Amino acid sequence: MFPTLGHLINYIFGTDILFPMPTYGFILVMAFLTGGLVLRQAFIFREKRGEFSSQTTKKLVKGPINYFDLAFGVAFYAFAVYKIGGIITDYSEFTKSVDSYIFSLKGNIWFGIVTMIVTGYLGYRKALSKQAPEKVYEDVEIWPHDLWLNIMVVAAFSGIVGAKLFDVLENLPAFFQDPIDQLFASGGFTFYGGLIMGIVGVGLYMKRNKISYIRVMDTAAPGILAAYAVGRMACMLSGDGCWGIPNPAPQPEFLAFLPDWMWAYDFPHNVIKEGVPITSCHGEYCYMLDVPVFPTPFYETSLSALFAAVIWYLQRKIKVVGVLFFMMIAMNGFARFFIEKIRVNITYDFANMQITQAEIISSLLVIGGIGGAIFLYIRKRKQYS
Repeated sequence: MFPTLGHLINYIFGTDILFPMPTYGFILVMAFLTGGLVLRQAFIFREKRGEFSSQTTKKLVKGPINYFDLAFGVAFYAFAVYKIGGIITDYSEFTKSVDSYIFSLKGNIWFGIVTMIVTGYLGYRKALSKQAPEKVYEDVEIWPHDLWLNIMVVAAFSGIVGAKLFDVLENLPAFFQDPIDQLFASGGFTFYGGLIMGIVGVGLYMKRNKISYIRVMDTAAPGILAAYAVGRMACMLSGDGCWGIPNPAPQPEFLAFLPDWMWAYDFPHNVIKEGVPITSCHGEYCYMLDVPVFPTPFYETSLSALFAAVIWYLQRKIKVVGVLFFMMIAMNGFARFFIEKIRVNITYDFANMQITQAEIISSLLVIGGIGGAIFLYIRKRKQYS
């Protein structure tokens, strides 16, 4: 396992560098970026087919100097470089606790001052070049694919809030014991919380920009699955505890062509330091599971990547708006429901059964996905009858 990017880089290149950026967080950023790029290409594909049109908006090109915006921009860049400078000049302190350093006021004041002077000067010169007594606007043509980065920012922010909220709800005893640690811990996120709140956030953004919400959800379907596929790699590569139940059984003969770790894995050097000590290992992450478990994050990554490819192909075939989105959530719910059977998770008593939060939500997604697709097909047929 690779708790930090340094561990991953050293494994690949045989180096011995100290780079403490958490692998989990880095892969999550890559997941959002992957989803955004797939979304952008899906928008372009559908724009060429005439499913989306451009909109004309007003862009401010000249006007009085906005000193508040200028000061805010200077302060933002100065603080960012202040933190980066502190990491560079006090790297040993940074490596002791990445989270603590980032959320502290530590940094390098000289980096901040120089950045403030340079950005202030350049920003003021740029503002002067666009200065005018009155505001002057020009019409700008905006296509949906031009908004992909905005959509990803909205999805990321609302998704992270939702993922953390659902994780808190799933672990209420731990939250009540230490609320601050649970809220601001770098781990502890629930996918379905992120999915639900992400959809809500993007929906509100689409409504604000007067773009068909359900058509955007169709367009986003392969991107959501692609992002989920990459995101689950964060769990697999870091070993954050989202693994399966113990699997001590030998690998079946019919799966002998697959690597052993695809059947059962002991997650050595996992980021949560779970298991028994590893012999002759020195450092912070020297633990491995005493009994191998099902590598469920790998299964979810594989299935999500396959489903993303299927949905991408079907967008050329399915004409009924909304069906692709409902198919996507049904596919994801179906896969997650069965993976929950071999996954470690908190269970609840429900109708004399032990059931997890993810099983409840995934069941609703399957039912809602199939029901939604059928409803849309029936409604479409009635329109032509």
